[in-house]
Amino acid sequence: MFRMRTLAGAAIVATVIAGPLTGPAEAQKYEWKLTSYVPAKGGTWNNYMQRFIDAAHLFTGGQVKIKGFSVGVLAGPFDGWDAVRKGTADICYCYAGFAVNKDPANGILAGMVGGMPMEQFIHWIVADDGEKLAVDFRQKTQELHVLPTGFGSTEIFLHSHRKVEKIADLKGMKIRTAGAWVDILKKVGASATMLSPTDIYTALERRVIDATEFVTPSTNIKLGFHKVAKYIIVPGIHSPAHFNEVVFRAEDWKALPETLQKQLRAAALHAGMQTALHVGVADLDAMETLMKGRNEWATLDAKAQQTIEDLGRAWSKEQAEKQTAKGNPWMARISGSYWGFYDRWKKYGVYRHN
Repeated sequence: MFRMRTLAGAAIVATVIAGPLTGPAEAQKYEWKLTSYVPAKGGTWNNYMQRFIDAAHLFTGGQVKIKGFSVGVLAGPFDGWDAVRKGTADICYCYAGFAVNKDPANGILAGMVGGMPMEQFIHWIVADDGEKLAVDFRQKTQELHVLPTGFGSTEIFLHSHRKVEKIADLKGMKIRTAGAWVDILKKVGASATMLSPTDIYTALERRVIDATEFVTPSTNIKLGFHKVAKYIIVPGIHSPAHFNEVVFRAEDWKALPETLQKQLRAAALHAGMQTALHVGVADLDAMETLMKGRNEWATLDAKAQQTIEDLGRAWSKEQAEKQTAKGNPWMARISGSYWGFYDRWKKYGVYRHN
C-alpha cells in the first residue's frame, strides 16, 4: 500500500484533544517508490521517467514525492507490473512491449509494427479510445490502473552488422527486439530475442546478436550502438510510435482523492508530451551527428515496408482470433480500435499536409 505522511505526531494529538485547527488542514503527503526498466539517471531515465517524477511533484504542489529506482533494484525490466501488484513497488514506469507474451494486446499498446506514427497514435491514446481501453484492460486483467505517458516517435530500424534493405535480408539474423516484432521477425526467418536494455550493447559488440533496435536516435547514440555495428537501417517501421505506462494498484488509485487523480493524470500527459517533443528535437541533433559519422546507411525498400505493415495487421488479426477463441476479448477490442482509428485517419485525414 502507499505510504502516507500526514501532520507531525504532536500536531495530530493536539488536534484530537483541542479540536480542529483554525487554519486549513494540511493535505496528506504521499511518498512512493517507482520501479523502472532502465538504470536511473541515464539518458532514457532523464527523458522519460524523471519528467514524470518532476511533473507529479509540480502538478500536486509537492503533495506527491516519488523516489525512482533503477531496473533490478525493486524489479527486473519485465516485472514492473507484478512488483506493483505484490507491493514491492508503489508504482512502475512500464513499457507494454515487454509483456506481449502475457497478453498480445500489450503489443498494440506498445505501438504496433507497421502502425500509426506518433501524431495519430497520440490522438488515439489521449482523445479517442486508447487510454480508456488501456485502463479497462489493466483493471480487469491485473487489478492495476494506467496513466499514459512517455510518448515517443519512430525508432531506428536496426543497428546492424549486416546490411538490410529487403525482407529477405533479415533471414537468418539474430535480432534483439521486443513486442509483436518478436513474433513477426520469426515469420520472415529471423531469430528474435528479448534482452534487458542494460545488456544490449555488450551483446551487439560481441556479436551475440547480429542487430538491435532499441529506441530513437538520441538514446541510441548515447548507448553507442553505432560504434560497434557498421550499418544503420531506416525507417523504423517496426515501431512508428510508442508510449509508456505509469501503473498503480487499482485499489490504491481508487483510494486517492479525485483532485489528486486528476492532477496525476495531467502530470503524466504533460510529461509524456514533453518527452515526445524534447526527444524529437534531440533526435534531429543525433541524426546530424550519425549521418556525419562512419556508419553505412541503408533504407528498407518500399516493398519491404509494405510487407512489414501487412505482417503487423495480419499478426493483430491472428492474435485477436486466437484470444477470442480462448474467451479473452481484449486483443480484439484493442487491436480493432487501433487499426480502425488508423484507417479512419488515412481516409478522412487527406486534408492534412504531411
